[in-house]
Amino acid sequence: MSRCLVIINPSSGGGAARRYMMDLQLQLTSLFDHTEVKFTAGELDATRFAKAATENHYDAVFCMGGDGTVNETVNGIAQAGGDINFGFIPVGTVNDMSRALEIPRSPLAAIHALSHSVIRHIDIGRCNDKYFCNNIAAGIIPKVVEEVTPKEKSILGPLAYFARGGQALLNNKSFNYRIITEDKDFVVKSPLVLALLTNCVSSFEKFMPTATVDDGFMRIIIFKEYFILDILRIFPLVISGSIYNSRYVDIITVKKAHIQLLNEVNDLPTNMDGDRGPDMPVELEVLPKFLRVYVPDQHHKYKKKASLLPNPANLLPKI
Repeated sequence: MSRCLVIINPSSGGGAARRYMMDLQLQLTSLFDHTEVKFTAGELDATRFAKAATENHYDAVFCMGGDGTVNETVNGIAQAGGDINFGFIPVGTVNDMSRALEIPRSPLAAIHALSHSVIRHIDIGRCNDKYFCNNIAAGIIPKVVEEVTPKEKSILGPLAYFARGGQALLNNKSFNYRIITEDKDFVVKSPLVLALLTNCVSSFEKFMPTATVDDGFMRIIIFKEYFILDILRIFPLVISGSIYNSRYVDIITVKKAHIQLLNEVNDLPTNMDGDRGPDMPVELEVLPKFLRVYVPDQHHKYKKKASLLPNPANLLPKI
């Protein structure tokens, strides 16, 4: 008998997750013999639920929430060894993972897409004793982004993070880091250091166009020190997806890295997949194709589009 667990964060998307619960359950009844639903009530609930489901040999675990809920669920799967299929329905503010995997950001569309989904093996990252799906960042921006309120998220959506990030850049404050990779050991001064597994950050889908979710590498993006007037040039580059090829960043492509903060700072947290991450120093490692994820079958999409096209034979003039 096939079994799946559904983990729902009732506070995600301003409570939107509850509205789509029945739609998701109905869809999953056509895919599994038994479906169980659990609601999170606090931090790390999703991790505990997903870990237990994996250890008890469920066939799949799904979650409905934002990037933070996805991260917690994946941490539970990884802690238990990863032998389970994973799916998620995005109802958060940014939903970077749905963008990176081309999962519809409309909850209903994402639910309906499960009927023609396929399994894709994607990379995740390990950071000390935790795991991340998309990115981990260190610097002044992660510190202020952590302060974004639920009210700001509901009113501004992803722009809330963009606005906070802009405020942080105006502070023009940099920190000293020591970065050790497989073949490099160097010290750099930077306002923001970002380790990225996908092409997408904070809803910007072209941030790192060369990256894919299953290439076995992470990109460490080191923002260089800048003058205040440079901000007018940096923002358009981020939005257009050209920052990776600009003079404002250095990028190294690696499988492992050690990052150490050399400044004495009381509170400079990392940000991991949108939530607070481990304190410095951090040991980073890519786990290639570790996670088995339900994603829409792109061939189905193209086949559906093709079926909507008129038959060329019908366009020929009748003789």
